[in-house]
Amino acid sequence: MTDHAETGSFAEMQTPKSPRDIARERFEAGHVAQDRHFVKALARGLMILETFANSDVVWMHVSEIAEMVGLPKPTVVRFLRSLEHLGHLYYSSNRRQYRLGAPVLTLGFAARLPFTLGEMLRPELQHLADTYNVHASLAKRDRLDALEMVVCHSASTLMTLKLDVGSRLPLAGTATGTALLAHLPEKERDFIYHKLRERHGDNWNRLLERINAGFNEVEDRGFVTAYRSWATDINGVSVPIRSLDGASTYALTCGAPAALLPPEKQHLLGYKLLEIKRRIEGLTQRNGRAIDDPGVA
Repeated sequence: MTDHAETGSFAEMQTPKSPRDIARERFEAGHVAQDRHFVKALARGLMILETFANSDVVWMHVSEIAEMVGLPKPTVVRFLRSLEHLGHLYYSSNRRQYRLGAPVLTLGFAARLPFTLGEMLRPELQHLADTYNVHASLAKRDRLDALEMVVCHSASTLMTLKLDVGSRLPLAGTATGTALLAHLPEKERDFIYHKLRERHGDNWNRLLERINAGFNEVEDRGFVTAYRSWATDINGVSVPIRSLDGASTYALTCGAPAALLPPEKQHLLGYKLLEIKRRIEGLTQRNGRAIDDPGVA
């Protein structure tokens, strides 16, 4: 009989409880719930955040979250809106789903663990895209191209450039490319210049002048602008951002048709991108964690 009881206990330990079961246990009579200092609304909000940690998926619908925590959907919606307003959750209007937001990183190591640079930056870039009607992205150098790793389109279809994750831009002559070249070691940059000279032929000297002017912008202001580059009617502004170990350089970029992204707006967005860069770098430094490669997402 003892063996049977021990076996049953072991089996229970091997079967993970669902978030819904955990939620029900926490709200049933017990020493925590009976504590007059226990704030049920706060507990419910935190349990909603926990559903993402206990789920195998990144994005979740309201109905899925309500099912997992065992709460009515209207109640869950109110909590989700509050958590979104605080930045702890991010809502995608295209997906109609929620995911954890970057500020959750400040809550502890367990929350920080799944985040990469791309995941941390996506809500920030999407906010820029929607607020200023531009294309916002994170790119990394791949040989002689800039490779789009994270892409956020403006809510206005008129502003959407024909770029998506995996799209490539030329290094020479674009704001993104100049930002990616800005912090390269001299030997590596010389090698890339040699290859770019072969690619662009007679146009290389003109492009090199533009690149050097961009380096001066990065030195003076922290960001680089490009006018009617890449495609003849596209303006852009970009900020280089490096991993804490210095192993990789990325570019935060905003772009739009030239008529819709004049110089004054480029400069405004340049400083906005710098603010994002400083927040992300400050966050990772406070948490003692290096920036990860974002991967293609």
